[in-house]
Amino acid sequence: MSTRVQLGADQLRAAGTVASQVDNATFLPRESSADAQHGLALSLDVPETPMNCNHQGVAVNGKAIDLFPAARFRLVSDDSDLVPLDRDLLRNPEGESYWDVTLSPGKVWSEPEDGGWSRAALPFQLSNIFENDTHHGIATFLYNDTGISPVFYQIVTETKAFLCPDNLQAWGWLKATPEPLSPDDCLATCEAYHEEQRDQLPIRPLADWKSDATRAGLDDIDQGFGSESSIVSGLIVDGEIYATPCRTSMGDHPYPRSMKFGIWSATKTAFCSIACLRLAQVIGEDPRETRVADLLPEAQNNPVWADVTIGHCLDMATGVGTAAGDDDQAGVFADYQIEDWQSKESEEALRGYTHYHEWFVAPSQHEKNGAAFACSGYPWPAGTVVRYRDQDLYIAGAALDALLKGHRGPDSRIWDMVRDEVYRPARIHHAVNFHTIETDPQQQVPLSDAGLLLSMDNVARLGKLILEGGIIEGQQILAPGLLDQFFNVRTKKGLPTGIETTDGEVHYYGGIWHLPYRSQNGEAFWIPTMKGYGGQLIQLLPNHTIGFRFAYDSYETEERYDMLKLVRLSDAMRAFR
Repeated sequence: MSTRVQLGADQLRAAGTVASQVDNATFLPRESSADAQHGLALSLDVPETPMNCNHQGVAVNGKAIDLFPAARFRLVSDDSDLVPLDRDLLRNPEGESYWDVTLSPGKVWSEPEDGGWSRAALPFQLSNIFENDTHHGIATFLYNDTGISPVFYQIVTETKAFLCPDNLQAWGWLKATPEPLSPDDCLATCEAYHEEQRDQLPIRPLADWKSDATRAGLDDIDQGFGSESSIVSGLIVDGEIYATPCRTSMGDHPYPRSMKFGIWSATKTAFCSIACLRLAQVIGEDPRETRVADLLPEAQNNPVWADVTIGHCLDMATGVGTAAGDDDQAGVFADYQIEDWQSKESEEALRGYTHYHEWFVAPSQHEKNGAAFACSGYPWPAGTVVRYRDQDLYIAGAALDALLKGHRGPDSRIWDMVRDEVYRPARIHHAVNFHTIETDPQQQVPLSDAGLLLSMDNVARLGKLILEGGIIEGQQILAPGLLDQFFNVRTKKGLPTGIETTDGEVHYYGGIWHLPYRSQNGEAFWIPTMKGYGGQLIQLLPNHTIGFRFAYDSYETEERYDMLKLVRLSDAMRAFR
């Protein structure tokens, strides 16, 4: 089609002329498109603006979810790409909007009907620093050497929301004020972007692997239980990403590589376990043996935490909790009272729910630590029973941060260490992690329980690092012995959870779910799985492939979803040995 039907130039110049969401293909160049006619190097100041959405008038923690946040978008064009200068979390804590925003690379081009203007498309994510869902949007506008048009945007899919109501669908117009950018800032951004491009892996359809052996597995992923709440599923094979389309309410997402997914509790492994492995390599000893009370002042003189170590926190076996005070192993989630409906089941459940939410919304490290340490203890000792608690993995991260400071000094931060000494050398570009909110930056710690945003390329590089033994260009980055303990697929490890797969009982160890699996050749394996709220999955597989899924599962869907789907498909593609 040569003539644009939606978001034509006349519509973009007159805000309000499009009053609904549009097909996502509208944000892509057309067959008749050409290169952009103008360079772009602008800072766009966007004011807080009401959104058209399906959750009008809803506030969370006193902030409106139907307001687009005030933000500054600093953007530069680089050939046909649109590159944000700022790829971390953009926040306006003084505003009335609930949302923070992250920007991702998009495209610039021109179309014959645009009257000599150029056109831009900008992928972005809305999120909130207290929770780890991402609401995926795309914006577009016209520009030339003297100005820009109003900006049209829409939000069309999300990883599972928690405090915010599910399935936010939004669209609207933004009036941005442009200012020119410094050429030096733009040059540095473009040079860094070229390096990022060199590290990008090919993305191909997962269906390319269709054969008689894989047909059933592919059909199960595409049409089976949980497919309706999946955004994308895929496997990384031999340095290439094979994925389903990234499905949204308005068609496939046009920029899948640019999507940063909020992975919720998969952060526990992708950040906190990795931080433990890096710190062990740096200090030459196992951080897990260190007592939490020796590192965090809020735990001192608290008898419940007297003998609890970082390792107990990583294993979800602190012996701390408020619900289900017997040691029935089937109760791994017995203390995970996070949903409103759970709080109504008993007084004990209400106490657990209240403890959790007081901790969850506590802004600073001191307040968050205090809320985590306020819980009572179980009658059994640490290290004997697993109880799933986000607080424990958060405390593990805060304790690792304190331990690092003890070795490197008070200005050291565990997030900086992982970002600079693990992620960047592993070619994991622009991973985003949320932190506590502090007036003193030295007190800031990462949300190591759930706070990481990763792209498909990021997932591939992280998996590669683990599967290659924590070695980058001949240098040992992650402690090898401990890494083998965490991720060895042939070793039974950790505590039983009471959760069953078709092949046995799942265990938990080191911030990682370990799923029993019997391969098509009859061999027994333990599949290391990073699992996040709402169906987020990253799996390290015996044939050196990496599985991933990002989704918005309901509570019931997540509980019933078969976490071995990608495992079986990979085994059918290339038999596990």
